[in-house]
Amino acid sequence: MIVPMIKYSFLLYHGDFSRFLEQLQELGMIHVESRNVELDDDTDKIVHKAGNLNRIISELKTVKASPATVPFEGDADALVEAYSDVREQLAKLDASINKTGKDIEEAIPWGEFDENDISRLTSLEITPKFYSVPIKQFDENWANIYPLCEINRYKGKIYFVILQHDNQVFNFELQAVKPPSQSHSKLQDELNRLNGQYAQRQKQLESLVLSVETLVEERKRLTETIDYNTAKLSARNEAADSIRILTGWLPKENKAKFETFLETQATAYFVTEDVGNDEEEPPVLLKNNRFVRLFEPITNLYSLPKYSELDPTPFFAPFFMLFFGFCLGDGGYGLFILAVASLLKIKIKNAVIRPILTLAQYMGAATLLFGVITATFFGVSIDSIRPDKIVERLFGLKENFGMMILSLMLGFVQIIFAMFVNAAKIVKQRGWKYALSTWAWIVVIVGGATLFVLKDTTDNLAVLYVIGAVWCFAELIALFYNNPEKNIFVNFGSGLWTTYNMISGLMGDILSYIRLFVLGLTGGVLGGVFNNLAVLAGEGMDIPVASQLITLVILLFGHSLNFSLNIIGAVVHPLRLTYVEYYKNSGFDGGGYPFKLFEKGK
Repeated sequence: MIVPMIKYSFLLYHGDFSRFLEQLQELGMIHVESRNVELDDDTDKIVHKAGNLNRIISELKTVKASPATVPFEGDADALVEAYSDVREQLAKLDASINKTGKDIEEAIPWGEFDENDISRLTSLEITPKFYSVPIKQFDENWANIYPLCEINRYKGKIYFVILQHDNQVFNFELQAVKPPSQSHSKLQDELNRLNGQYAQRQKQLESLVLSVETLVEERKRLTETIDYNTAKLSARNEAADSIRILTGWLPKENKAKFETFLETQATAYFVTEDVGNDEEEPPVLLKNNRFVRLFEPITNLYSLPKYSELDPTPFFAPFFMLFFGFCLGDGGYGLFILAVASLLKIKIKNAVIRPILTLAQYMGAATLLFGVITATFFGVSIDSIRPDKIVERLFGLKENFGMMILSLMLGFVQIIFAMFVNAAKIVKQRGWKYALSTWAWIVVIVGGATLFVLKDTTDNLAVLYVIGAVWCFAELIALFYNNPEKNIFVNFGSGLWTTYNMISGLMGDILSYIRLFVLGLTGGVLGGVFNNLAVLAGEGMDIPVASQLITLVILLFGHSLNFSLNIIGAVVHPLRLTYVEYYKNSGFDGGGYPFKLFEKGK
C-alpha cells in the first residue's frame, strides 16, 4: 500500500535556518521537497565528484585483490588520483601490448634479422623490398630475373626480399609490403617488458581495492552534503530574505514522534495539512507485507504509482507468480529452483540477496505446482496422473486444450480483477458516481459470461431471468451514465464507442494470455525431445559405460539449454502481461516519485 503522508511547511528566521536544517538531517524522518531545484555551481561540482566516486567504486569492486596485496595509504582524493593514474597507464600499456602483439604476428614470417644489416645495405645504396605472395601464385622464374632472396614459407605464403640498387628500376608486378620494425625476438622481449609493467600496475590497482571503503565513506559524506545543499536551495525566501519557508513530507505514522522533536525547536513555526487535492504530488512510499514486498522491484522497474492511486504490487504479485510457474511449467525445473534457492539462502546472509532468493523460492513453488497439474517432470509427461486431463474430459477437449482454457481463464480473472481495482481507484480519486460506469461494465462482462455458461447447464429460468435483468440494467448504466458531467445524449454516443473498444480490447487482452500455454507447452515438448534424443543416442551404442555417459551428457546439456531459454520467457512474458494487460485495465497512470529520507548515515 501507499503510506499516507502529511505535508509540513516550516517558517524560520534566516539566521536559524541552517542549524534547523542540520537537526532535520540528523533526525532523518522527513522527505524535503526539492524537486525542480536548480543547483548552484558548488553543489553541481559535488554532484559530479560523487558521480565519479560512484563509478570508481563500482569498477574497483570488479577487481579481485591477491592475498599478499598491501592496502593503499592515503585519503579519498589521493586514492582517486592514484586510480586515475593507474587506469590511464593500464590503458596505454594495453594499447601497446595489443600493437606489439600484432607486430610480432607480422614479424614471425620474416625470422630473425639485425636492423643494422638493413642500415648497412642502405649505406651501400641498396634498398631491400619486402614481398609476400601465396605459394600458388609464386613464379619460380622471378629468381632468375630479379635479385630475389626467399626468406620463409609460412601459412601458405612465400616471404621474400628483392635487393634493389638506387640506380635500378624494377617493374615488379607485386606491391611491396611494409617491413617489420624489429625482429621477432626483440619484439617478444618488448612484449615481455610491457606485460611486466602491466602486472606491476595491476598490483597497484589491487592495493586500491583494499582501500575502497575510504571512497565509500567519502561518497556518503558528499551525498549528505548534496542533500543538505539541495534542501537549502529548495527553501523559499520571503520578507526581504529574512524568512525561509521549507516544505517536507512525513509518513502519518511518524507524526507523534516528529512533533515531539518540533516542540523542542522554539525557532521553528510549522503548519501541517493532509493531502486531499489533485494538485498535491507527495512522494510515494510503499509499505507491504513480506510476500508482496518481494515484488516491489517489479513495480519500480516500470514506474511508481501516483500518490492518489492504489499500489499495484499486492494486486499483481500472486498473478505474476502463477504466470511464471505456468510459463516454465515443469515440476522438475520448479523443484530445482526451489532446492537451489533454499540451499543458497542457508549460506548467504546478505540482506540484498536474500529477498531475491526468497522470491526464487516462490517462483520455484509455482513452477512445481504447474508441473504437478500437467504431471511433467524434466520433460517426462505422466499422462495417467495429469489433473488437467479432467478439464479436457469435462469439456470434451483435445490433447493439451485443458491448459489452453486454463490460461484464458486466468487471463479473464486477472482482467476482471484489474477492472475492480480501476473502479476502486476512481472511487478513491473522484467518488462513487464516476465509478458507476466501470462497475457496470464489470457486471456486464461477468454477467454475460455467466449467462453463456448457464444457458446450457441449468433449467432454472428464474435464475437466468434475474441475471439477464441485472445485465440489462448494468448495460443501460454503461451506455447512458458513463460520465456524470455530460448529458444523456453525449453519454450514449460515448457509451457506444466505449462498447466497441471494450469488446475488441477485451478479446485481444484475453487472447494475449495464450502465451502462457504456448510457452509452457513449448518447454515441455523441447524437454521431451532432449529425453528421446538422449535415450536413442545411448541405445545406439553397444559400449555400456560410453552409452550411459553420452545419455547423461545429452540430458544435462539439453535440459540446461531448455531451462535457460524458458526461464527468460517465464520472466519476460509475465512482465508483459502485467505492464500491458493488467496496467491498462486497472487504469494505472504511474509517474510517482520516491520518498527519500533527508538523513545522515546513509
